[in-house]
Amino acid sequence: MNVLATVGASAVLTALGASIFAGVAGVAAVRTRRGDLGAAGRRAVVVAAIFVTLAIGTLATALLRDDFSLAYVASVSSADMLPHMKWAALYSSQAGSLLFWTWVTAVLLAVLALRTLPRMAWGANHAVAASGIVLTAFLVAVAFLASPFEVSRFDFADGRGLNPLLVDRGMLVHPPMLLAGLASTAVPFVIAGSALVVGRTDDAWIRVARPWVLFSWVVLSAGNFLGAWWAYTVLGWGGFWGWDPVENSALLPLLPLTALLHSMMVQERRGMLKSWNFGLVLAAFALAVFGTFNVRSGLVASVHSFAQSEVGPYFLGLVGLTLAASAGLMAWRTPRLRAEGDFVSLASRETTLVVNNYVLIAIALVVLGGTLFPVFSELINGSRITVGPPFYNQVAGPLLIVLITLITVGTVMPWRQGATATLVRRFRAPVLVTVLAGVVLAVLGMHDPFALATTCAAVAVVTVTVREYAIGARGVRASRGGGVASWPGAFFGLFERDQRRYGGYLVHIGVAIIAIGAMASTVYQQQTRASVGTGESFEFAGMTFTNEGIFQRAGVANGIDSEVIVPLSVSRDGEVIDHLEPGSRLFVNFSGQPMTIVGLHSTLTHDLYAFVEGWDENGVAQVQVFVNPLLAWLWIGGAIYIVGGLIAFAPSRAPSTVRDEATAPAAARA
Repeated sequence: MNVLATVGASAVLTALGASIFAGVAGVAAVRTRRGDLGAAGRRAVVVAAIFVTLAIGTLATALLRDDFSLAYVASVSSADMLPHMKWAALYSSQAGSLLFWTWVTAVLLAVLALRTLPRMAWGANHAVAASGIVLTAFLVAVAFLASPFEVSRFDFADGRGLNPLLVDRGMLVHPPMLLAGLASTAVPFVIAGSALVVGRTDDAWIRVARPWVLFSWVVLSAGNFLGAWWAYTVLGWGGFWGWDPVENSALLPLLPLTALLHSMMVQERRGMLKSWNFGLVLAAFALAVFGTFNVRSGLVASVHSFAQSEVGPYFLGLVGLTLAASAGLMAWRTPRLRAEGDFVSLASRETTLVVNNYVLIAIALVVLGGTLFPVFSELINGSRITVGPPFYNQVAGPLLIVLITLITVGTVMPWRQGATATLVRRFRAPVLVTVLAGVVLAVLGMHDPFALATTCAAVAVVTVTVREYAIGARGVRASRGGGVASWPGAFFGLFERDQRRYGGYLVHIGVAIIAIGAMASTVYQQQTRASVGTGESFEFAGMTFTNEGIFQRAGVANGIDSEVIVPLSVSRDGEVIDHLEPGSRLFVNFSGQPMTIVGLHSTLTHDLYAFVEGWDENGVAQVQVFVNPLLAWLWIGGAIYIVGGLIAFAPSRAPSTVRDEATAPAAARA
């Protein structure tokens, strides 16, 4: 008997039993109104999280101990793998990633049960029931459809090793962050579903859900950024986002979450968009589950997807049940979802936020439609037609420019309505700066319409956001002794006053910088291919690239057999500016699957990016080189974006948002 397999499988089954008990106890507490049953259900959610933690700890132990009697360990690990890569192997394949997803979900729902539900008296028992149901759904898949604790029928002296694509330090951050972000959408789903069942459609559920929505949004955003960085530095194709079907699946839940963070403000201030906000929460979770189905169904071809299995149809059923239950709940509560206010003027911030939501959902529909188009085309005419990056760039690209423009408009617009003179005064400076920037860029040679529009939209965002910081900092200085406080101190004081607002502004600046980096590296990318022998050179982009010879070095761990390196000396005007070392990595158990080693030289103005397509016995290497302008600013903008999100997530010291008196219900005013 395999002890680790028994412990792991038993822990999963025990967690499943605890989650079922939590669901039943929650339902019973709702029906009988017994507080002890609700408390028992909350404790059961915590017990389930403890046993899922035991299960994932058991799997990690099996990997670290090279217990190849477990089929999962034998398929993803080997004795020569370093400990950190063995940990990465835990979530590298289907069963392990599903266990990791379930573990994150269980831990977050346990935190919800311990910290949030005691303060959510209006729907705590309903949330316990929903938590038990969600956990049960995932644990059933882990226990019976994709268990990582199955004992192998063969006696392995050594494991097969990690997929070559995954042998990289990026495995330690990107997959767990992305999986955690997707899994975390379950918590806002539980809160929103409970609010719908209870009929609590006012601001109460938003105040409870917002920190969880922000958490999910920040973690999922970080997971997507890390995925772009990994694709750029590891996959060896010169780009950072290829609109791969599984990449799209990771992006899809982020779009309704982003829309939700904006539309929540409209409900708080004006009592509007109630049904819309519920729909966004439910859609984010449904799209996260859809991503699980997409990765595991075998319907789409992707470097990220797993093999087809029984898990795919199971999660397709979960997607269907989620959508049906969500639609049923919203239809049932339609009378309670009527808006308490209405638009006073089209020239208002709430109008801009609504349009912002529509654009985000339009982008989501474009991405979802393009992802599923090959499947539908095969069903209709029998041939699989793949939708490539040009489609997404041509359709989603203009929508992203509109979205960036709406950030500017929404920042400047007042709530409810603004006098014409006020609007002219607020828009005058941003418009002048943006027009001037467009003229200067055109004179300097930027004639591509997409590049010009993107850059001007980003300049406008930065202009209005910096102005908001300046106005706020001036107010802080004035409040600290008549303007004596320093400007840096006043700036940081803004985040003490209102983390949500000024953290959000930082996110907007990050988006603008990301847009410039992504645009420049896409529109103005240069590339070339060259066959160059030892000591030979070729010219490209004003630089000279010299092949300094081909050498081979032996691998030492992680299943690497050897690495072939083609050093390239890069010089300009006779002066060496860098040495690139592109090459190829060969693996012991994956001889037909070599991995690219990227040679990268990054500055604030451009990236030099090189990889080797092949070589011959005469020392002639086929090299491809890219010049990606301003790509470093994509990562800088991403870092600013995440920092802003973390600041917004921090507990705010600002007073709670108060609904406009004119639109608040009479009972609330009384």
